[in-house]
Amino acid sequence: MEETRTLYDKIGRPTLEAIVTRFYAKCFADPMIAHFFWNLDHDRLSQLQIDFVAGLLGGPRSYHGRPLTMVHADLPIRAPHFRRRQQILRESMQEFGLDGELAYAWLELEEKLQALIYTDKNPCNHH
Repeated sequence: MEETRTLYDKIGRPTLEAIVTRFYAKCFADPMIAHFFWNLDHDRLSQLQIDFVAGLLGGPRSYHGRPLTMVHADLPIRAPHFRRRQQILRESMQEFGLDGELAYAWLELEEKLQALIYTDKNPCNHH
């Protein structure tokens, strides 16, 4: 019986760390979403996200931060911000040559977290 390999296994920790680190460097400088990261410890945030993504992709669950709903509750995040975040993540994956199928699977898992990150009650923002 063949062992099922997780996305984490297929991507590998070093690649995951490189992508997430690059992703956050881009987010911290992005004109549309950088303001969400002002006054935060960027190194700590990057490490928390690496740990979170590792668990999300089926690897070790070592994330010890607050629940996503609590982290994002007071932030005015809306659908365009989330879409920009996803675009930056996609670009970061491409920079490291992540296989398209693996990138798609990772992005799909991130999409499923939308409701924990923002509640966009403005009907004008829905497509």
